[in-house]
Amino acid sequence: MKNSELIKLLKTKGYKRVTLETDNGEPNTFYSYRRGLHINATGNLSFHIVPPSQSLGLGRFAVCAVRDGAGFQTGTDCPELFFRRLLSFLQGETSEEEMIRDTAR
Repeated sequence: MKNSELIKLLKTKGYKRVTLETDNGEPNTFYSYRRGLHINATGNLSFHIVPPSQSLGLGRFAVCAVRDGAGFQTGTDCPELFFRRLLSFLQGETSEEEMIRDTAR
């Protein structure tokens, strides 16, 4: 899935675009930075897509979560795994709690 396609989907789900400078982690927002796409799904859950040159060996696709004040990240280079989770969340099939629990293992 291309970023442009994902942005269209995000907008249909009520997400609004912000800039890197104005991003404060507000839920249902997203921004582009250096060809990457960063999605603030909730106050405790975000999704990130970065170009290969910026993955730092952690994976191009990441789900980040906060639970009990601690931060967790699950990264992958496999788009199928990432997009399955992201789309499941956006469609309401997977809850915030489930996503955080899976990420914070």
